[in-house]
Amino acid sequence: MKIQAKNILSLFILLFLLTGFIAQVHAQQLPAFSIYRDHWNVINPASISNNYLVNEWYNSVGVSYRQHWWKAEGSPNTQVINAEFILPDYDNIITGGHIIRHQTGLIDQTGLYGQFAYRLEMGRRIEQALVFGLNAGIVQYRARLDKIEFAEAEIDGLQNDRVYHPDFSLGAFYYYSDLFYAGISVPQVFGLNTVYRDTSDNAFNIERIQHFYGVAGGYIPVSWFGTEASFLEPSVWIRYAPGSPISADVNLRYQISDFYWLGVGAGSGTGAAFSARLHFETGMILGESLNIYNGQFKIGIGFDVPLGVYRSAFGNSAELNLIYSWD
Repeated sequence: MKIQAKNILSLFILLFLLTGFIAQVHAQQLPAFSIYRDHWNVINPASISNNYLVNEWYNSVGVSYRQHWWKAEGSPNTQVINAEFILPDYDNIITGGHIIRHQTGLIDQTGLYGQFAYRLEMGRRIEQALVFGLNAGIVQYRARLDKIEFAEAEIDGLQNDRVYHPDFSLGAFYYYSDLFYAGISVPQVFGLNTVYRDTSDNAFNIERIQHFYGVAGGYIPVSWFGTEASFLEPSVWIRYAPGSPISADVNLRYQISDFYWLGVGAGSGTGAAFSARLHFETGMILGESLNIYNGQFKIGIGFDVPLGVYRSAFGNSAELNLIYSWD
């Protein structure tokens, strides 16, 4: 069987997804992020971003692009557009949404979601709250199997290479002033069963499963450079899917001033050598430093460096985020 090199990665992942070909395998199916703190409403529909908790901006709109394993042709890439709106007159209500597209070779999914969350105030003298949230949307799954070139026609053309499903996520999020936060969420809460059929009526089944996420972190004020805007932000993002080992990312961000930050971290969890990785990030906040007082731009760049024998074959991962926040 002859397959073009650019399709090897797609076929490899396909073999794990199509349970009609092999024994059922469960794995983490949703994309990861380098700078996950800028994807709060994607990870957890109840979360409130640090654009509000730290900088008190009520509205934020952002875009993101992540390239995973940049040495491997057809490797995963993810694009996100997300938004968060807190109504000043009804600040117990958080709304927003996101569009996300995740592609691995010839297999991709695109989702459109709306977010609704409600905040229960728990403190009088110190602001603290418990937030419950829902993401609801529709996802298009696409598998372009006809683009994989076999020596013989083992797979006939698909009747329909696009399948649509509703999708929901639930979450809860707690924060204590601008000092501490923690949350849990369940993406793909109902699970999905995506079935493709070829022209010979053979079924190709992709079973979508629930994921379980946990996040926690905080802000520790420091004044090493004589500025009140400096702080340390330790954080952790834990991910689990039934039948798959737990994956975790631990990071420490240092906000040097109201203009610049640096961050380092590490992640692992699948038990394979390439799953262990180091994380580096940096970014700028363009606001008062540029005499912009009614909003701010935040630019973040993250790099994940895998450790182990697969580093030379797959390469690093990189992510670029751009966020604009305003009152």
